Amino acid sequence: MRAVGLITEYNPFHNGHHFHVQEAKRLTGADVVVAVMSGNFVQRGMPAVMDKWQRTQLALEGGLNLVVELPIAFAVQPAHLFARGAVALLADLQVETIVFGAEHAELDFIGLAQTAHATLAHSEHFKQDYTKTYATQFNDVIQALIGYRIESPNDLLGFAYANAVIELGLQQKITLQPIQRKQAQYHDRKLDQHAAIASATALRLASGHGIDELQQYMSAAGAALLAQGEQTEPVDGAWLTSLLYKVRTTPVVDLEQIYQLNDGLAYRLKTLIEKNQYQTVSELLDDFKSKRYTRARLSRSLLYVLLNMTQGEVTTALHQPYSRILGQDQIGRKYLKHIRDLTQYPVINRVSHQDVTSIMALDYRAGMIYQLFTRPEFDQRPQDTGRIPIYFER
Repeated sequence: MRAVGLITEYNPFHNGHHFHVQEAKRLTGADVVVAVMSGNFVQRGMPAVMDKWQRTQLALEGGLNLVVELPIAFAVQPAHLFARGAVALLADLQVETIVFGAEHAELDFIGLAQTAHATLAHSEHFKQDYTKTYATQFNDVIQALIGYRIESPNDLLGFAYANAVIELGLQQKITLQPIQRKQAQYHDRKLDQHAAIASATALRLASGHGIDELQQYMSAAGAALLAQGEQTEPVDGAWLTSLLYKVRTTPVVDLEQIYQLNDGLAYRLKTLIEKNQYQTVSELLDDFKSKRYTRARLSRSLLYVLLNMTQGEVTTALHQPYSRILGQDQIGRKYLKHIRDLTQYPVINRVSHQDVTSIMALDYRAGMIYQLFTRPEFDQRPQDTGRIPIYFER
């Protein structure tokens, strides 16, 4: 059996994602479509608008055969670590091609990455400039070396996937296949009534709108969930209150043990929170961001604080990847049996006590915190223990 892989967040799953699945099948002729999907928290450091089980169900209904969770140690990271974790997971699952959307699908992403790697390995171009973000500086160097600036969100991810393939030595094992994004762009904030595809950003902002309006852009089941409002995304006030409590009751020396809260960031965060009365997380981020650190980077830092993710824990987790199966259909189940003796990472179907105290400790903690902010009228089952993969029978 041949597999094609997708790297996803599905926050939420919509018509553009359905097109992605169908194109992946058409372009590769694969027998099975495997998605590596972020869990309850997404790359920008915020909770997903629906929990990972709801998003898995919608993805299976939308044509996926197998959905595997990207551990939080990789999922809430900058592009290069996010990509590295996802690509390594798909490679272990014996995926031959990764298909991804791009603003400029005509680009040779592997070629660009190879050129950049070969040149940077023998150059003195890259010197840290603390007045700019790392991403900006890296792009400055790439532009000088290869004459092209990679700025669009999905192009940047595609470049990160290519870098990961090279760094992991997978050029002979995995092929990258970009496809052109259709209609809505990544950062579009408004729904286009004349189109069938909307950005995930616009759909999240439309949470709570009527089913009839939302169903134009996603399945009836997805529209029904989204129409219920921000069901699992925490009320900003509660999220902020928890964060303020954590920072105000934690000494700076202990905050400095939080992952990436270094170089004076712990002191700066504590000072800001003790001196100001913030009404929203966005207000805090407005003051916290700087030329050196992007808003997304610091948004992730706030999540690390809330989840009490220490440097040591994350470093350990980055070296202990695993495949947590969230959902499958009969084809996905058959494929897992087909590759059973080929995978090296642990495959987890039912979470044990040993898992939540070792390899899955961070994800288990993240699931409990996510559930804490879920509205009482929605599913209050634990996010990890007592769960088995969703089985979708076609």
